[in-house]
Amino acid sequence: MGLSARVRSAAGILLALLVFLVPGEAMARANVQYPSSVGAGNPFVIRVTSSPPLTGVSVEWQGRSVPLDVAVWNNHYIALGLFGTQTGKVKTGSHVMKITLQSNGTRRQVSCSIRVTPVKYQEDHLTLPESMVTPPANVLARIAEERKAVGKALSTITLSREWGLPLARPVDGIVTSPYGRRRILNKKPRSPHGGMDFRAATGTPVRAALPGRVILTGDHYYAGKSVYVDSGGGAISHYFHLDSIAVKEGDRVNRGAVIAKSGMTGRSTGPHLHFGLSLSGQMVNPEPLFEGTIAGMLEKTVSRGVSITGGK
Repeated sequence: MGLSARVRSAAGILLALLVFLVPGEAMARANVQYPSSVGAGNPFVIRVTSSPPLTGVSVEWQGRSVPLDVAVWNNHYIALGLFGTQTGKVKTGSHVMKITLQSNGTRRQVSCSIRVTPVKYQEDHLTLPESMVTPPANVLARIAEERKAVGKALSTITLSREWGLPLARPVDGIVTSPYGRRRILNKKPRSPHGGMDFRAATGTPVRAALPGRVILTGDHYYAGKSVYVDSGGGAISHYFHLDSIAVKEGDRVNRGAVIAKSGMTGRSTGPHLHFGLSLSGQMVNPEPLFEGTIAGMLEKTVSRGVSITGGK
């Protein structure tokens, strides 16, 4: 055997020994998918996939830490997260999402840069009687208490993921006021519209856009009769200005189940349904999710491999 042949043979034996000695080392990696950029106000999906067992996945985004549910499919461990940025709240530019992976005592954290790009939303300039703009003093305490209850509901983080895509439309009516629409009332800018308004006559059945558990119902000064549904992973959907409510706190609802009837309660100038979606505290534009699928949204992501072998 010539020298070159002996070298090749020795190299082959060494490679075989390395593979035998550390059979899982080369494969002990997870794949993280996330968007490199996202429009302000828009939702996005991330996915973590791993062949080695994942015992935990958590995500830090916009000041919130969110644990993700890990499922096993086709011998792979998969965690999905639905996130977003709230227009008027999150500045455009680069933001860091930190994803922590745990596997058999190993802990790895990967930092992903996501660029939030500007989106132009509609603006309306209106002049109204001051009584329609500023609430009277005798309801300020009530408003403060209601904000506390709503804030607590929107802070709910449940591990078990019940959300899926696409969302079910809560009513069949057209959109009369889109997400992000900002009103300038008496020359004073108000917060951008945090949801979508649908045309709906009083008494129209309102269906759950997502399955989950009812975590709050109430009759609030601004929102009127309201329902909040927790679908896990920080996804909270809500329904405002209802005429009547057909569920109670603690009830579990299926996607498409009737949970209320639309109306014009609260601060409303006419019958309609306000639908909103909060993702880990960020009020996002739900509209893309009525047609979007998880697979379709993942097509717009980039992939990054992460070693989850050895050390802590």
